[in-house]
Amino acid sequence: MLSNIIQLWLAILFFICPYLTAKNLSLESRINPPARELMDVEVIGNLLIVPGNLDGYDFYDISVPNDPQHITNFQVPMNNNRSLPGFWVCATDSFAYFTSRSKGSGSAIVDISDPDNPINSGYLSWGGNSDLILEGLDINDSILAVAAHDDGVLIYNIENPTYPSLISQVYCGNAWDVELDSSLLIVGSGEDGVKFFDISNLNNPVLIAEHNTLGTVKDIELVSNLLYIAVGSAGIELLDISDPHSLLTLDTYDTPGLANKISCMDNNLVAVSDWQGVIILEWTGSVLELAGYKQNGYRTMAIGTKGNTIYSAEWQHLQTYSYGEIQAADIDLSSWEISFPQLEIGQKDTIKLVLESSGQFPIGMNQANLTHPDFELLHFENYIDPGDSLVTEIVYTRSDLNASGILQFNSNDEDEPDIGIDIIGNYDGAMVGQDATDFTLPIVSNGSGNFTLSDHIGQIVMVAFFAPG
Repeated sequence: MLSNIIQLWLAILFFICPYLTAKNLSLESRINPPARELMDVEVIGNLLIVPGNLDGYDFYDISVPNDPQHITNFQVPMNNNRSLPGFWVCATDSFAYFTSRSKGSGSAIVDISDPDNPINSGYLSWGGNSDLILEGLDINDSILAVAAHDDGVLIYNIENPTYPSLISQVYCGNAWDVELDSSLLIVGSGEDGVKFFDISNLNNPVLIAEHNTLGTVKDIELVSNLLYIAVGSAGIELLDISDPHSLLTLDTYDTPGLANKISCMDNNLVAVSDWQGVIILEWTGSVLELAGYKQNGYRTMAIGTKGNTIYSAEWQHLQTYSYGEIQAADIDLSSWEISFPQLEIGQKDTIKLVLESSGQFPIGMNQANLTHPDFELLHFENYIDPGDSLVTEIVYTRSDLNASGILQFNSNDEDEPDIGIDIIGNYDGAMVGQDATDFTLPIVSNGSGNFTLSDHIGQIVMVAFFAPG
């Protein structure tokens, strides 16, 4: 019995200890901006640019870094009365270039010399195929590189910033993101890893090296000779590219979530948007180490930094964090959403929830409340010392009810006083192994007519229902 208890606590400590040694991130502000489905973050001096998939692009004054002030929401109209989506943005002091993944009309050039009054100044043009899908982009002096998925990379001269002229097109497979460094073009190519091109002759880029990554490349960031690579579920990879012909893997770090985008900070720090949290890593010269973290319960799509301030685009929110030791009470949760597997009526299951006291003062909490009778909370306490953690258990007993509830409590964390954790038990729907219910839906992209599931019996079918609102 004793050995079992020891093993249990060792497992718990193994889970939480990597975080307990780290400096933390304190929440400074949470903004619900006009733009929605926030996809990227760009910091240019005292200007913060946040494009949304819906409802335009938001501009903020960050002259006080931890207190962003909304300047304006700017929308580029499309022919269907919607604003042009923004998935990626890269900017100079005077112009911002947006890409949107919209075939044929997937870009915008915006004059930001007066951030109070942005001006729609044009779009990127190219010859031949009009249905390119544009992704990440980067600027170096008067050169702009734009990733274009299966169509490779487009390289532009932007000496005239409103009328970029296409210099060449690099065919390199599935291009998601790009970095420019003097005579070097670096391409993040999704599942194909990272490719390096000599562009000393812009009209004839030459492939000089390739690197196979541990996962699918989502983002790349270059600082001096260090290349940080976000590879989704595989975390972060770090390469020394001082000699592009002889690449050196320095280290890897498997983040808890899905490493999506990266922003490099001072002092060999890098901020990572990690799906449901923000991670700060430090390159010590020998290893990548966890230096800070914040579990936030939102979808962290992108990230930007200014000094020790981090701006996190979290789908519907823009959150601002400060990096460093927290001089107040601060609470962190291992999860903001708990989903139980399918159970039979009368069966039970238990999931652990870890609460951490990450600041300099103790965490005080009132008694937690569960809004559904099928859930029970065990081992909840009202006090956690600084640096300590509380391991609670949520027990779900299946009844004949759909079980969807919230675990609610309040704390003395000034930034997050009201805690609400979504909890889901059995819910009406298909069980694994059951026959799928037949359905017919209209095809709205990449085809026409209707899709009927039963027309595809004997075939492998993947159906993704995303935000059916």
